[in-house]
Amino acid sequence: MAKRVRTKSVFPETQREHIKQLIEWMSQGVYEKEHIIAVALLCAVSRENLFLLGPPGTAKSMVASRLKMVFKNGKSFDYLMSRFSTPDEIFGPISISRLKNEDRYERLVAGYLPEADVVFLDEIWKAGPSIQNTLLTVINEHIFHNGGQILHTPMKVLIAASNELPAKDGGLEALWDRFLMRMVSNCIENDTSFFKMLQNEQTELKPLSEQLYITDELYDKWQSETRSVTLSESVTNAIKSLRKILSAHEKEDGNQLRYYISDRRWRKAYRLMQTSAYLNGRDEIDLTDYLLLIHCFWNDVEVIPNVLAAFTKSISEPVVKQMNKIDKAIRQMMTNSSQPAQPQSSKINTETNDFAEFDYFYYIVENYPDGITYFSKWDYASLTTTPRDGVRYYDSNRKKIIIHTLIPGRPFDAKSQNASNLTKVRVQKCQNGAIIDGTPYSFKRKNQPSQICEGIQTLPVYQRIGVIQDIFKECVKQWDSLVEKNWTNCDNIFLSSADLTLVNKMVKEVNELIKTTEVKLNNVVMLIK
Repeated sequence: MAKRVRTKSVFPETQREHIKQLIEWMSQGVYEKEHIIAVALLCAVSRENLFLLGPPGTAKSMVASRLKMVFKNGKSFDYLMSRFSTPDEIFGPISISRLKNEDRYERLVAGYLPEADVVFLDEIWKAGPSIQNTLLTVINEHIFHNGGQILHTPMKVLIAASNELPAKDGGLEALWDRFLMRMVSNCIENDTSFFKMLQNEQTELKPLSEQLYITDELYDKWQSETRSVTLSESVTNAIKSLRKILSAHEKEDGNQLRYYISDRRWRKAYRLMQTSAYLNGRDEIDLTDYLLLIHCFWNDVEVIPNVLAAFTKSISEPVVKQMNKIDKAIRQMMTNSSQPAQPQSSKINTETNDFAEFDYFYYIVENYPDGITYFSKWDYASLTTTPRDGVRYYDSNRKKIIIHTLIPGRPFDAKSQNASNLTKVRVQKCQNGAIIDGTPYSFKRKNQPSQICEGIQTLPVYQRIGVIQDIFKECVKQWDSLVEKNWTNCDNIFLSSADLTLVNKMVKEVNELIKTTEVKLNNVVMLIK
């Protein structure tokens, strides 16, 4: 009789393979929640917290209960909050014997939140102020003040759930900010997955292989090694762009803090990206790790579409800007191909000026330190070299800084001009524009050479087109390299198909813009030849 050969479990060779197997094990009998499970595991390894928004019965508590099982000797604590919940139910009851015999006010924390590795709090916004304040200390510093003792909590992740966001002006902003990852957990949408769920008779999880448990030693090793992960240039550029876009959204939103991202939150997001890169087997954060932040940077459900658009724009902005500059250079060349453009240093005839008009009534003051600034076209026509009084203000309708000269005997009506932040200035005419408070500024001109063509505007047309072609090719080469490295066959284990669909749509739009620009460029070449 042949002997039965016992197969021996093999420890995963890489952290990436380890995490993949854990996600697969945690996803048994689960449908359309694999992404949330993967992100929950990422949060636990990076020691960040997760908020799940969704109705009851969408497997929110299941994520926490399975997550606890992957940690060797892991402990969990879960509780359904209500407005009647007390600190005793969360942090443990007061020890009557110690209070009576030793006059010490201490809690019996065994089996409660201070000793748990994975914590799940349902309907968290219903908790009272005393519970919320203690939670903030536990989350921020991972310590719990128990009478005269300071306990270092082992909590790796706090998963909170609710079917609503925290009430505005309810004093919950600080607690809400501590949840770095924010995800929506809905009912099963796909019919095939739904009927599989109905007919699934699995009641118990398959045993987890001993080699797959995350031990304390392994956890500390991962925590330490993630800190050596560096930031790629493409992500650095995307972050710079995103900060500007979100800041502009916040300003347009009336500073309601719906797009506000604190420095602390950025720091936590950086640690999350480092962990994602490390667990995917890389030593550098790339754009696939950066894309995970779409689940971190929304503060209100209504702003999610704008936040998603901000992320894709921050990724594509360099190539889009370059294509727009090339397109502008092509149009300038076609409208003025018979003569070379004047050098930038040439003087402008102020009597028949060549200033570009904006919003029909304004010129743009170039390089003004306070930002994009409009100067009234009609005021400039009556301006002389003699200084006169003017007013500078922010036009909330146009969202621009405006400069007007003051007309004697006619007071400036701030309300009708949608004006705020009024400041008095002294203005006078000069050769290229205007002198404002003693400093000369030029106005933007019609057909002003774009930045991409600086230094080549005096070249013959056939030479200029050659330079533009070289710039176009280099831009496309860089874009193709970025797409190839980050999005072609993307295998980041923490991204969902929906996340990638968002990126694929952006890539398609950029590629269409590149094709359109290429056609224009080829047409110009044919016309010149």
